[in-house]
Amino acid sequence: MKKIMIDLDETIVMDGYLKALNDYKHTNYKAEDIDSYFVEDILSSEEKEKFLDYFYDELNIYDTIKEVPNAIKTIKKLSEYYDIYICAAFVDERRVEKSKVMAMYKYEWIVKNLPFINPKKIILGSAKDIIMCDIKIDDKVSNLKNGYGEVKLLLDHRHNQKFDFEDLESLNIRRVYNWEQIESILLEGCEKE
Repeated sequence: MKKIMIDLDETIVMDGYLKALNDYKHTNYKAEDIDSYFVEDILSSEEKEKFLDYFYDELNIYDTIKEVPNAIKTIKKLSEYYDIYICAAFVDERRVEKSKVMAMYKYEWIVKNLPFINPKKIILGSAKDIIMCDIKIDDKVSNLKNGYGEVKLLLDHRHNQKFDFEDLESLNIRRVYNWEQIESILLEGCEKE
């Protein structure tokens, strides 16, 4: 059975970081307003430091985070044909000690919302390029461009649109736009044994 590594943030769930920023700043930014991977990059250095303290000291974004449309339903279908691993990064080099709480929040969300995934197949870390698998699904090019994976699917977001078709093709990465497309690609030709 082929192995799939699936990223969590902005791949299965979305808008948690954006909602935290909007709540903190009393703003109404939308995903299309920010082209940086880290939403807080729109803040000044001083504001960013205060926001990161607020983020790690006072929030659990996984209490209110939203599902990327059809992600859970599709992952459940894929789990009938593939060996699924959820791989979530939690180490923030800007707040190494404080970021450990994110491992707990992410793990709790995955166990609660993806009960069909064996908890032994939840990988919490940051170096996704060392994960040996056949297929990788992520929203961050750097998590896909190195290492293993014969199929690498990049879920389209504003922060990764600076990579054009040729850039991605040279890295053996295919851009996808939604979970329906992922399902179509990965379940084509699959028959239940």
